[in-house]
Amino acid sequence: MTIQKRLIINFTGYEGLHPKAVRVRHRKIMSDFDKLWGTKTAISPMIDTDHGSGVMQVRTQGENWETQSEFCQFGTADIFDDYAARSLPHRLFAGSRAFLNILFTGTLWRYGRTSWRFVMFFLWPFLMVLAMLALTLGITAAPVLAGFSALHMLWSLPLALCICYGLIRALDEKLFISYLLDDWSAAYDRIYDNSPKLLERKQIFAQMLAEKLRGSDADEVIIMGHSLGTVPAIEALAEVWRTEPELLRKQPVSLLAAGSCLLMIALHPRAKTLREDVRVLLNDSPVFWAEFQALTDIIHFYNSEPAKALKIQTNNPPLISHIRFKHIHSPARYKQAKGNFFKMHLLFISGSQKKNAYDIGMFLHGPFALKPLLTEYPDRPAPLDTLH
Repeated sequence: MTIQKRLIINFTGYEGLHPKAVRVRHRKIMSDFDKLWGTKTAISPMIDTDHGSGVMQVRTQGENWETQSEFCQFGTADIFDDYAARSLPHRLFAGSRAFLNILFTGTLWRYGRTSWRFVMFFLWPFLMVLAMLALTLGITAAPVLAGFSALHMLWSLPLALCICYGLIRALDEKLFISYLLDDWSAAYDRIYDNSPKLLERKQIFAQMLAEKLRGSDADEVIIMGHSLGTVPAIEALAEVWRTEPELLRKQPVSLLAAGSCLLMIALHPRAKTLREDVRVLLNDSPVFWAEFQALTDIIHFYNSEPAKALKIQTNNPPLISHIRFKHIHSPARYKQAKGNFFKMHLLFISGSQKKNAYDIGMFLHGPFALKPLLTEYPDRPAPLDTLH
């Protein structure tokens, strides 16, 4: 089936990327796609809509085909901006609370049992905090250890706090300490429903998705979830299925999960509602779920199976594919990403520079329906040469 019209609903992960910045990223994806396949892509301006979201039109033309896509950004960057605006002590406290919660609820053990690489990502910011705490204690206790009176700690403690505060500020951009603490703080708020804004946005996303599906005459619908964006994508799809199931039957609907952090939330014992949403999507709905994982990215659950990890019995598990970024991107881009785990994670949503089975531009804007493309050509590039 050749796709002429496609509806794309894009859920980004925990990042402060507002709709117009998403357009810039997508323009780069399609620039790579055009260079690789000799196509021509025109992208309209991103029009901001309510609730931190936006919409733009994308037209891609090949030698014998043309696909028109409506690209809708369903975002939470405006909410995440609030987390970043808090004071450093607040961010440290909230992030540390999330760390202790993950530790004492047994969720860290479930992470390790499911994908041990993700544990390294989880521990990173908290090891940095512990290192700063140890440094603070060391500087504070230095006068006493040197044989001076404990009264000297009246000046050594403020000095230690100032030094550590300055170090965090100086190294934060490179080490992502505050950013990751906010990420885990937001995850904690999702799990315990502590954020009225996130709860409201969850309901709004389901309403917005239903409205888009109701008014769409597209040949197929792709719900794209990168990283933690997979969580609101699944929540919205499950709610639409419960309230207006015919909307998911009127045309093929696929969930495309790339570098999914679903299990970051769903493995927590309190995340019963999310686990039920996953069950509904797998066992009740007609949604096709495809998931891509990469060995060199620690910010997702590599080599995991969501249904198995969540102990959900299903005859319709996600189609999981393992990819190698070095087979998709240029040596220069891959080398640059190797020194930065965030850049490595973002390779999932960077344009392909080599013809390969994983091609985000082809999935979202090519002429092939997603499900047959992934099931009939699982290990090779899309067969554009077969179109006449």
